[in-house]
Amino acid sequence: MKVTRPGESTLNEWRYVQPETGAVFRGLSYWGMRDAVFAHRKAMGLDTGSGWEARFQDDLCKQNEQVACDRDKNAPRPMSQSVTLDDLKRFMTTLVNQRGEFVSKEEAERRAAICSTCPKNQVVRGCWGCFGISKLVGAFLKGSKTSRDTALDSCSVCKCVLRAKVWLKLDTIDNSGLEYPDHCWQKEAPTPSDSAEA
Repeated sequence: MKVTRPGESTLNEWRYVQPETGAVFRGLSYWGMRDAVFAHRKAMGLDTGSGWEARFQDDLCKQNEQVACDRDKNAPRPMSQSVTLDDLKRFMTTLVNQRGEFVSKEEAERRAAICSTCPKNQVVRGCWGCFGISKLVGAFLKGSKTSRDTALDSCSVCKCVLRAKVWLKLDTIDNSGLEYPDHCWQKEAPTPSDSAEA
């Protein structure tokens, strides 16, 4: 895919995660972000060869549903995401159900790698109570972090804070009425270590 209107601002901002390194790039300008990505790729010995920008734009379009790209012209552009009271209640119920038990660091890292480049990983605005929730999430995680935390925002499907959700056991997550993309780890069957009893 190709970015069709690089001068247009997105609903949130330009955002790109370099898959190989997990480095996060954000900006209000496509061109400034493109230059920063090129410098990073060059410094890390990654793809900067002929046609690199076309490959970069393809990744950028896959990671950002809100960016104007030459995908299906009839597909509607997504609306701005905001948190509802039901979203907040579902997330809080899920946190309470965890009872302070998490999946392994390796599993959280695997999930974070999936979420970090997912187009549903977006900045979700409009939550008046989320500043308090953010502090609660920090206390809940007890210092647990993944190497991709800086690339994780919120899931536009469930509106959950992804840096917390990647640590949660699958059988305690309330996903009722939600439809995730096929590549999402939340569509997998829970493993024994994913069980609240494990």
